[in-house]
Amino acid sequence: MNKLKVVSLFSGYGTQELALKYIGVDYENVANCDNFKQANECYDALHTTTSGNLGDITKVNENTFPQCDLLTYSFPCQDISISGVQKGIKEGTRSGLLYDVERLLSVNRPKYLLMENVKNLVSKNHIENFNKHIYFLRGLGYSSYWRVLNGADFGCPQNRERVFMMSVLNDTHENVKTKMLNVDNYKKTRVPMKPFIEDEVNENLFIECDYTPHTPIKSSICQLVGRRNDVKYDQARRIYSIEGCSPCLTTSGSPQIMTENGRVRYITGREGYRFMGVKEDDIDKLLSTSLSNTAHVSLAGNSICVPVMEAIFSEFFAEYITENKNNLSNQFKEEIND
Repeated sequence: MNKLKVVSLFSGYGTQELALKYIGVDYENVANCDNFKQANECYDALHTTTSGNLGDITKVNENTFPQCDLLTYSFPCQDISISGVQKGIKEGTRSGLLYDVERLLSVNRPKYLLMENVKNLVSKNHIENFNKHIYFLRGLGYSSYWRVLNGADFGCPQNRERVFMMSVLNDTHENVKTKMLNVDNYKKTRVPMKPFIEDEVNENLFIECDYTPHTPIKSSICQLVGRRNDVKYDQARRIYSIEGCSPCLTTSGSPQIMTENGRVRYITGREGYRFMGVKEDDIDKLLSTSLSNTAHVSLAGNSICVPVMEAIFSEFFAEYITENKNNLSNQFKEEIND
């Protein structure tokens, strides 16, 4: 079997590719597509591609688009997110870049598509436009099934609900649905931030502030233990115990945590990547780039929980995992014989 050829649109630092690597999929990283400088620097620290970075998606020629088997597209959420401006999926908006994905698909037909976006995509304000996209894919021959999945249910110490949709060309809706429902078999017991927290961090991450204590609700995923008194915006006031999950990481700033010694601080870039399910050797590569701690946390907040994609890819690409293991076994035997 040939390698799974992959192209990622809106690639960030390449969590999709990390998920494939972590589960042992035999894949060829054909190209990525992103025009955010900091994301590209981190992507290049982790990955190599055969065709390079395609850059601005609005300028990518659909007629010369590289052939691939899997296309991933986590298109911008700014106009969909509840914390955004709610312009919706429209021409001229950042979330409207979804139409450029459709333009590329109108000429190219990868076997598999993975879409990821914020939970608000399937709210009453945006579900109509999302359904139009699904109908568009159906017209091209794709069967699709989406689910809202939380990174906290797959080993990430973070309350991060996102919409994931797999679309498969010339397959039945029932087959795609079954595999997406089977993703539940990979769920794990939720874990708190505590095991992912660094012991020694830069002193400038600590916040000296007066705060009002809060008794956390035991059943809550995130354990709110206080609110700062020196700021007004409620989200910016919240302080969380490391005995619970982190709130959802975003591009707008770091969550505030209370350490075991009772001090309040922002999280580190390493912790942010850990919360996304990135492994330590890859985090080392990411932190070797020129980005500041704040930029790393923001970049992590703009990415996808790797373990969720590991579960999805394990269902859809099992044959590529088996093939890769067989190839490695044969390679090992050849080395022994030599």
